[in-house]
Amino acid sequence: MKRLSIYLILFVYAAAQLKPLTAVINDALAHTFWKVQHMATVHFENGHYHLHNELKTISEEDKNSTQEKSSSTEKSNETNSNQIIHELNFDFEMNAVKIIPSIKPKQNAVCGFNQINSPPPKQV
Repeated sequence: MKRLSIYLILFVYAAAQLKPLTAVINDALAHTFWKVQHMATVHFENGHYHLHNELKTISEEDKNSTQEKSSSTEKSNETNSNQIIHELNFDFEMNAVKIIPSIKPKQNAVCGFNQINSPPPKQV
């Protein structure tokens, strides 16, 4: 039951995100399976570019819905910003002991190991 609900929620979310794609799929199915009825109704009323008009109205609806959401949040921020005053003070004082590294001339500073000048081992 949990999997079914998760898949259902995922499907609803994906369908909401792909709303313009549903108009294109709907038009493709209508042209494939119901061509005579589609041409007689939709193309007769809205013309050849009816899909373009549908996509345009969908994008305008999305813009209007986002503008309505942003304007309501801006109004709430304007009223709350005057009432809430919060001051943050950071203290970056270091109380740790500093250890100064000493690098010898024959020590490789990148890897931290001493360089040993000795011949390779002899083969027996």
